[in-house]
Amino acid sequence: MFTKEQLFEKLNNPGLANMDEIPGFLRSWRIDPIYEDEENKEYYDEMAVSKLKHALKLREQGKNDAEISSIINNGIINPISAPSVKKTEINHHPFGGSHELNKITLDVTSQTLSLLAESIAQKITGEITDKIKSDKIFEPVMDSAKVHRDNEILAKQVEKLLEENKKLIARNNMLQKENAKFKHLVGNLYIKQQ
Repeated sequence: MFTKEQLFEKLNNPGLANMDEIPGFLRSWRIDPIYEDEENKEYYDEMAVSKLKHALKLREQGKNDAEISSIINNGIINPISAPSVKKTEINHHPFGGSHELNKITLDVTSQTLSLLAESIAQKITGEITDKIKSDKIFEPVMDSAKVHRDNEILAKQVEKLLEENKKLIARNNMLQKENAKFKHLVGNLYIKQQ
């Protein structure tokens, strides 16, 4: 988790003049914290960093705040409320001794859970993509000359079949027109109409 100061350091963007711009961007682009402690200090996750980087690129491209917010939040316009944390202290005296226990209550909404699930999915997808790129699993198959040659042969055969199919359709239409010129009299007897 990152504080706003850590977000600024993590972005390392020359387009940002100072740290004071970050809260305004977060608010206007609806990038919400995933956690807020009892001192109202907000914490952000990797997804927020990713959204902020993407938003800054969109800003450099000349997009306005409404467009940026819509793009990075996938059309979600409702603000997501951050979970609130309440810290309570419990004094417990079981046998005359004094024990202090801290109890923390975390309010979790479905929006927060959705945000966490999306963040986890993004991280997993990124790791899988990196693994596939680094292992280059599919390169031997894609680079194979045999597969490429077979694809060319199949493409030619499909083209040939399509041409033959067009000829058969034209022949069938012609025969149906010819057939329509004949009138059935009796049994196998037909006469041609003129």
